[in-house]
Amino acid sequence: MSETFHFSPRPNRAHEIRWRPWGPQAFAEAQAQDRPILLSLSAVWCHWCHVMDETTYSTPAIIESINEHFVPIRVDNDRRPDINARYNMGGWPTTAFLMPGGETITGATYLAPQQMHQLLERIVEFYRENAPEIRRKMAEEPLRRLASSPQRSALSPEMVERVLEAAGDLYDPEFGGFGTAPKFPMTDVLELLLDRWLCTRDARPRQMLEKTLHAMADGGMYDHVEGGWFRYSTDRAWQVPHFEKMAEDHAGLLRVCARFARVTGDARLRDRVSAAIGWLTSTLYEPRSGLFGGSQDADEVYYAKGLEERRAMRAPYVDRTSYTNWTAALAGALYEVAPLLDDAALAQRATRALDVLWERMHDERLGLLYHYLAPPDGEPQTWGLLTDQAAMLRALLDAHAATGQIRMLERAEQLADETVARLCSEHGGFLDRAPDGEALGFLALADRPLAENAAAADALVRLAALADRPDLREVAERALALHAGAYERAGAFAAPFARAVARFVAPNKTVTLVTLDEGRERAALELLGAAGELRLDDPLVEVRVLDAERDRGRLIRSGYAADERGAVAYVCIGTVCAEPARTTEEIRSAYRTFFGAAGA
Repeated sequence: MSETFHFSPRPNRAHEIRWRPWGPQAFAEAQAQDRPILLSLSAVWCHWCHVMDETTYSTPAIIESINEHFVPIRVDNDRRPDINARYNMGGWPTTAFLMPGGETITGATYLAPQQMHQLLERIVEFYRENAPEIRRKMAEEPLRRLASSPQRSALSPEMVERVLEAAGDLYDPEFGGFGTAPKFPMTDVLELLLDRWLCTRDARPRQMLEKTLHAMADGGMYDHVEGGWFRYSTDRAWQVPHFEKMAEDHAGLLRVCARFARVTGDARLRDRVSAAIGWLTSTLYEPRSGLFGGSQDADEVYYAKGLEERRAMRAPYVDRTSYTNWTAALAGALYEVAPLLDDAALAQRATRALDVLWERMHDERLGLLYHYLAPPDGEPQTWGLLTDQAAMLRALLDAHAATGQIRMLERAEQLADETVARLCSEHGGFLDRAPDGEALGFLALADRPLAENAAAADALVRLAALADRPDLREVAERALALHAGAYERAGAFAAPFARAVARFVAPNKTVTLVTLDEGRERAALELLGAAGELRLDDPLVEVRVLDAERDRGRLIRSGYAADERGAVAYVCIGTVCAEPARTTEEIRSAYRTFFGAAGA
């Protein structure tokens, strides 16, 4: 059994199925033996995946049938999101039946033993009778499901309004959140609402945001014993959770809750953030590596107990695998949490995590980042996924704004260039994975997902303003325009697209600090803190720090001047700047003069 396979922590016989890892060997075996593939998409935290291991995949007749008639392949969704994106049938677990070449025959999510037994018999019979005809049709009509190009449209503020309207239509005014049940946090929508409120101070987005955050913080979605949020609520009122805890969800929720609490002084959310950080630190953080694990399993019995009773039990399984996109997102969130909790160690932990990711996961020869690192001492795996590059770009820019460390901005520019070179499609937008010669099944087909393209574009628009790189802005525009004709079909789920478009159509707002000692002098730190306050109130403000000696060439090109008396800040909108600011009050005054009091 491959060490990458994870089965239910409770007794089961799923390991008796001769699972193969996704790869050329499994596909070659299916073709040589003329057998269909049974693809199982699972996740270490997935409750129903565990149930299926304990029941369906532990049934002797099913084990025998799968081993005799199929080539079974098991894929971890978290480790291979590119495969999941192409084969998921609507949730986890996914059970997909494929031709030996990887084309889908049919599939479902959870299948009880009797359902699976009947389906296996039907698939075997169907394949025996129809395989030649299926192959002929596939040869005549190549699959284009993921290769089509959406219609391009010009970007406009109206696009942002339509997504906000979709979020408003989905909003639940009685209980907060979006939709009915099951109800997920939808952190991208929450961040869009937060941005809109901060930019406009309209009451509606704040009301939607505040009610939703409090509903999740006060109800069953939150673990009031150990801290942290569960993955989703099974009911509309946020009372009955599904008990997984995910690094991904915590990155989004910590960022939004911390920012909202910092602006409003919301003590209740501050307390929830503090407790969630306690859980994150004690459970997912690995001090030796400086990285974060991916998730903690669901366990209804464990989470129904009080603190003392939990201490007497074994805690649910923790996936110690570090995923680049989730660890980077958590690091970015910690830069928001650190000032809320007045805990500089959190910002230091975030910086260390980003340094470790760059050192261990970035391929200096090929460029781009790897996706995951298995514990305890595994090698980086799955190179060149867009989700990792986009998350890391955002985190590096957040790190530079929060700390003033110039290496973070330099890394962001390097990674941006690598992403453009390796992942840009000739038809516009970004591919979700770098072409690497692995053309198995649907991986051979191009995919340019909306959310990841929007996240990458948003980071490039930010970086274009900070690095004086209009070429990066042009790449971002093409990526957003690619989806501008179809984003409305995603409804509220187009929130990342709306955030990126809102930034793109707005004028560039920048605060540039020119320092004499890489920002380490006291005046520079005070100015950086004042710039951070502006950025807190206005999500469209970007902050950069340039060193008078190290960045002399960039200073000459951009027209900023150093001041031999010490650090100086330039508050600008586009290429028009206020008078140089040398004190915190001067930087605030320059912002009010340029942008008005709305965000001051």
